[in-house]
Amino acid sequence: MIKSLINQKFFLSQKLQKDIFAMICTKKINTITLGGPKGLGKRNFTLKLAKFILCKLEISKEINLNFFEDNKLDLEQLKITKSFSLFDNNSHPDFFYLNDEEKKLGKTIPIENVRKFKNFFYKTDSISRVKIGIIDTIEDLSINSQNLLLKTIEELPKNSYLFIISNDPANIIETIKSRCAFFYVNSLGKSDFNKYICDEYSDKSEEELQFIKNISYGSPGMAENIINSDIFVFYKNLLDDLINSADHLNLKENVFEALNTKNNIFLINVMDLIINDLIQKTVFYIEHQNYFDYTLNKEKELIKKISKNKNTKQIIDLQSQIIKNMHLAHLVNLNKSDVLIASLKDLYGK
Repeated sequence: MIKSLINQKFFLSQKLQKDIFAMICTKKINTITLGGPKGLGKRNFTLKLAKFILCKLEISKEINLNFFEDNKLDLEQLKITKSFSLFDNNSHPDFFYLNDEEKKLGKTIPIENVRKFKNFFYKTDSISRVKIGIIDTIEDLSINSQNLLLKTIEELPKNSYLFIISNDPANIIETIKSRCAFFYVNSLGKSDFNKYICDEYSDKSEEELQFIKNISYGSPGMAENIINSDIFVFYKNLLDDLINSADHLNLKENVFEALNTKNNIFLINVMDLIINDLIQKTVFYIEHQNYFDYTLNKEKELIKKISKNKNTKQIIDLQSQIIKNMHLAHLVNLNKSDVLIASLKDLYGK
């Protein structure tokens, strides 16, 4: 798994990479957080960086200003090291990758694993003169685990580096933030992202590309997951059901089952984005009697039906309620899919 991730793309700017390399070389702060939206390759970059450091320290005495030659992570020259294959197999004695392997909705990384992560840094380094740990992601840690992580950061030995990945930096507790060097990974700009989508997915229809660009929010990884999960096809089927429903919401069995699958985290998260996007398009139509350029043809049909039963205030109030309900479902571990289905009923209903 780790080997495949290292070989995948990441979308950190050259300047941002250079700044991260410079921070590592100064040795002033040895805990670094990479924050920003999903799908930009923060994990891929961090794993490649960790592998590069561990491998290169086998042949270099220390990390200095010349350690990152040409500000590149060239692993080709490091294949001769012991660390190279050990890292790929996640068996390197100086490396600890803490992540939620099961990725179950509402679950967190067990605190026992966080304790093992803490204890790892007190063991003597074996091969590479440093110890490196990665947390992927901090959002998968409970409050108690984050407090334990804080102690780990405060007591981190000098010959260690701790990299934290965050998809929602606003939720990191301030005491952890204040002890890290923080780097924010921005989404791609509109022109760069559009070019990437058109180059990578030239086989897709104009309408599907339009949908992908709109929902991915400048995230190549999000776009890839949307395509691999056939979200566009699912959404068109859902729109058909909504348009053809009469007095009551009538979803086909396969659409209902997909929405009601508790552990389908990606679909649930994307549908949350889609519903909010649909609400914004509907409000725009009611206010201006016109559509956004990126509104799908089937969405236009549905928006007309919704606008006959709802005014702007009702729709905005509904959006606020959806946000509150989704947040509450996250806090108390309720089924978010139930919230989404109820939201569709409220949006569609009279």
